[in-house]
Amino acid sequence: MKHTVLGAAALFASAFFICSCASNQSSKSTVSAANAITAAYSYGFVDLEGAKLSAVIVEYAEPVLQSAISTDTYEIENYTLDAVAQSGAEAIEIDYDGIAGNEGAITRVYVNDKPATVEKPSAKSGNYVIIEVNTAYMLSTANLVYTNSMIAGAKQVKDIAGKNNVITASDTLFTNYTVSEKDTPRGKRTEKKADKNMIILPEFGEGSGWTLNYIGDGAFKATHCYSEYTGEYYDFELPYSIYVPDQKTLDKNKGKVALTIHMEHAGSNDTDPMAAITSSRAAVIHASPLVQEKNPAIIVVPQIEETRRSTNDLVASSEANTAIWELIDSLLETYADYIDTNRIYGTGQSMGGMTILNMASQRDNFFAGIAVVGAQWSNSYDKPFQNNGSPARTPENDPVSFNGFGLDSENFQNWYYMISDDNITVHTCAGDPMASGEWSDTAAYFAMAGAAIPYAEIDPYLSVEEQLAIDEKLLAHDTTAAGSGITWGAFTKGSHMSTWKYGYRLISPILWLYEQNRQTEMARPKLEQLKNAWLGRNADGTIKAGSGTAGLNSAQYTPGGASTVFTEGWTRENVEKAASAN
Repeated sequence: MKHTVLGAAALFASAFFICSCASNQSSKSTVSAANAITAAYSYGFVDLEGAKLSAVIVEYAEPVLQSAISTDTYEIENYTLDAVAQSGAEAIEIDYDGIAGNEGAITRVYVNDKPATVEKPSAKSGNYVIIEVNTAYMLSTANLVYTNSMIAGAKQVKDIAGKNNVITASDTLFTNYTVSEKDTPRGKRTEKKADKNMIILPEFGEGSGWTLNYIGDGAFKATHCYSEYTGEYYDFELPYSIYVPDQKTLDKNKGKVALTIHMEHAGSNDTDPMAAITSSRAAVIHASPLVQEKNPAIIVVPQIEETRRSTNDLVASSEANTAIWELIDSLLETYADYIDTNRIYGTGQSMGGMTILNMASQRDNFFAGIAVVGAQWSNSYDKPFQNNGSPARTPENDPVSFNGFGLDSENFQNWYYMISDDNITVHTCAGDPMASGEWSDTAAYFAMAGAAIPYAEIDPYLSVEEQLAIDEKLLAHDTTAAGSGITWGAFTKGSHMSTWKYGYRLISPILWLYEQNRQTEMARPKLEQLKNAWLGRNADGTIKAGSGTAGLNSAQYTPGGASTVFTEGWTRENVEKAASAN
């Protein structure tokens, strides 16, 4: 009997509690989500394709109860969902989790008291609702502009409980972007562009070590910078981003800190220094604990404007070339007590990699190592012919770029000879005839002089572990002989812009880079035969015995393949004759 009485009492208390809660809930006033929500933010990170959204964050005017929300409380918009809606499965190149159709979709929802994701949510209420999305995929596209890829929108489609009000569902979509019509060669295209102030990228936020220097606010003041495009000199501000290890790390590694110059592709050309560091995964990798814990390094990423495109496909460079050298020289002075000048590195892709490869012949053995993807360089002894009659860059007209460091006044135009003792690793894609073609020619000239460039093909759809095994084997070879410091990894799939998606998926080239130093280059002989004059080819296509690359105007390539006009050994007379014949 006693047991029965206690059970009844417990049931009564429970019923009273439930009724009380229902009464409290019903006593709350209601407010529409259209009025309760104050903003929507995008939150994310830099992935292989560029900046990628990992969460849509909805800000409320009052705290929201965790118990009131779930994954079906919201409908969202983001770049990936738009891409899939437009292109279907073709929008996704690699699906890491093997679940079709969940790319960019909601994975979990929780509250927080600040606009940030957390690994283990514990808050019972908060003004921010964090809507995490699936990121386990690689988009088919690359070259993403962060203000396009970081768009976000959210709509509350179910009633929820706030601390003070019942927040009712609404048809209002809250976004962090504006919509406009953009003219393209294929017609008008709708463009969604996110407000930069509504994008959260913690990899570059407070405490990350990164500083962004804008025009008018910290940009480097470059002076008397020579352009091979115009033959003129320019004074201008060069925006840039820089990662500097904390002071404790700098002091602990005084005189041992590396300096890395990373250059991005032309698709990131802008005045906004965030554009370059979010356009590929490279900058984030260099600043990551995986690299920095063993190899503390200062990372500088110059931001190139489209009007100052640093290199073109005609083996010429703009005033940005000189400005980058001035910035590097300034950093070497500022951090003189910390930087090991035997460990200065250059990395980049496409236009940026081309810039680094070009700079390598201006100050011989300045870079202890170079790692580029989708990039190439070559010889041109007649740059004025293809560049508006503008004189080529020389030690006389550009004493900054050619400041005397490793200057070879007789051979600086012979790029093949100048880099023949360098530490370089390059990766290309099968669908990139420019990079593949010019590196094939480089390999042929090295072979002519008695050196084989180690080469390996890599299927980018293999597991990362399998790809790393191939790449690490490629990099692990004897490098003491002349011309032995260069390796070439070729992805068997992909277009030009795929190269930095595939290339930066592999950590091996970056770890290899930080193992290099100038001493190995200085100890390694150059390929002396390359100093000889170019003699041409025999009737069977073989290069004539004893030939070098001095005086050679290299064959040029386009995105469609080898040029039929600017062929190996071209002269302006031959080109003009061919043009008149056509």
